[in-house]
Amino acid sequence: MKFILPVVCSVLFVGCGDPVQTSTPATEPQIVESTTANAPILPEAAAPITPVSKPEVKVTTETAIPAPVTAAAAVDGNAMFVQKCASCHGNKAEKSALNKSQVIADFNEQQLKDSLHGYQTGTYGKEMKSLMQGQVKSLSPEQINALAKYISTL
Repeated sequence: MKFILPVVCSVLFVGCGDPVQTSTPATEPQIVESTTANAPILPEAAAPITPVSKPEVKVTTETAIPAPVTAAAAVDGNAMFVQKCASCHGNKAEKSALNKSQVIADFNEQQLKDSLHGYQTGTYGKEMKSLMQGQVKSLSPEQINALAKYISTL
């Protein structure tokens, strides 16, 4: 059994004389007999390590710096309307919310700002006051401006 295993391994590594294989690589592993375990082992391949180069980054003073984004520019009135208002007021603000409010599509931008601020402070509204106060309480002045501007264009 000691001699069969090295022969089988040798045959597998050589390829049994396969005619498809036209040449053998120069660094083909050699079977080395171990003196301690009497089992064949493969020597460690010592391939040279090639350092990986990092891509070169050019920094110039001509790089354009984007203009700072203001809070008003970052607020999307359309997205807020879809999220907070459209379910009750309709996609074009054409509905009377729960048949109890005015149609806000008829409001101008200033009327919308005044009513939204009034709902926040509790000084505006009738039957829908508590519901609307919950909707607008967390809105910032920039968000109210963007929302009023968007609704006034519908």
